[in-house]
Amino acid sequence: MGAYTFYKRHCIYFPAMAGWFICSAGLSSYNKVIFGQDHAAFPCPLLLTSIHFFIQWVFSYSASSLFPGYFGGEVVKEMSWKKYLGVSVPCGIVTALDVGLSNLSLVRISVTFFTMVKSSSPIWCLLSAFTFGLEKITCNLIAVGGLITAGEVLTAFGEVDFDFVGFMLCTAAAVCGGIRWTLVQFKLQKLEPPLGGPVVTMRVLSSTMFFSMLVLSSVIEEPWNALNGEHGDYFATFEDGIKTISLGLIGAFIAIAMVLCEFWLILESNAIVLMIGGVLKEMITIFAGVSFFGDNLNAINLSGIAVVFSGVFLYKVSLHLSKMETQEKEDHLDVEKNIQFTRVASSMDGYEDEPPLPHRLKRTRGEKNSDPDIALSFKVADLGLDEDALLEIEMDMDPSSPLRGRPNGSPSTSRSPSVFELDGDVPEIT
Repeated sequence: MGAYTFYKRHCIYFPAMAGWFICSAGLSSYNKVIFGQDHAAFPCPLLLTSIHFFIQWVFSYSASSLFPGYFGGEVVKEMSWKKYLGVSVPCGIVTALDVGLSNLSLVRISVTFFTMVKSSSPIWCLLSAFTFGLEKITCNLIAVGGLITAGEVLTAFGEVDFDFVGFMLCTAAAVCGGIRWTLVQFKLQKLEPPLGGPVVTMRVLSSTMFFSMLVLSSVIEEPWNALNGEHGDYFATFEDGIKTISLGLIGAFIAIAMVLCEFWLILESNAIVLMIGGVLKEMITIFAGVSFFGDNLNAINLSGIAVVFSGVFLYKVSLHLSKMETQEKEDHLDVEKNIQFTRVASSMDGYEDEPPLPHRLKRTRGEKNSDPDIALSFKVADLGLDEDALLEIEMDMDPSSPLRGRPNGSPSTSRSPSVFELDGDVPEIT
């Protein structure tokens, strides 16, 4: 029991967090090995990415259809085509651009440099949030955005094997990434009823992601020419075709596992966990790039990494504090709007709120409570009711009702009841 309690308190997020770290670093490494010019150099990264999206679509559709109550499939079935396409098309296209441009950039740049440039997504997320009206421009957010930008400049300046095309592709992916999360939040917040979890969200978005990526691949890569016998034996024989498709399946399963871990953390953990986890994830990916791919880091690179991660961390802290402040204001307004009912304490004690009843106070079931000083009573808070309204309540009340009113004060100063007593059989209090 003690070990289980310790796990629930301190280690409940560890499996999902570890899965998120491993799958993220593994997916970046996988894409670099398959698409990189110095590695397998698969000629159609967008086509392979479209296969990943197709597998995600099949998985999410099957899971949400077989277990609609658990994965939220019933919500999608009840959605109109207009509502479905209004979420799927814009969010799916932006997500496809984000992932597609990221994979194209990994053809030319290192995993470490890719990770550092993609860390600038909070800047573009902020700009898109300002555009959609989800965030207000504050001095703190402007300062954080400037800090991240300065770190990106240091990172690019210190890159040994700088590739301008790869840098621009990765920057475009970071822009799409920032817009992606803001747009998804903007669209999903409007849904009624809301989507129930990561699987059903994947189902809604992955169909458009697949078709968008397939169109991009057809226009940019022309896979019918790139995959012929002159460029490699990818589909020369049945065995080669199975190997090629298996490579696509491996990447798809890694991506599905990463998305499920990420969404579980979003749904079950808090902002602090995600804040720390996001920074650690990027650091682990950079460590994988240095360890397995021999990426070079110098003093300028390291300075840029430190500045970028500091900016990202401060951004998430600022965002978390802003949400807490907003929540506190909303809670305060809710408390003011609620109808307040209080109990009138007996004249023998001076409590304004209801004190706990002592265990020695017992009454026999069925015994009449005739003492007004210890009658169970409540008073109506100041809700703007005048004396005539309160008097009308008393006049309309059944005289035989156990709920009867008495003036709150002397008869000479108040002719209408503001206190109502429950007079009658009092249950036994143990």
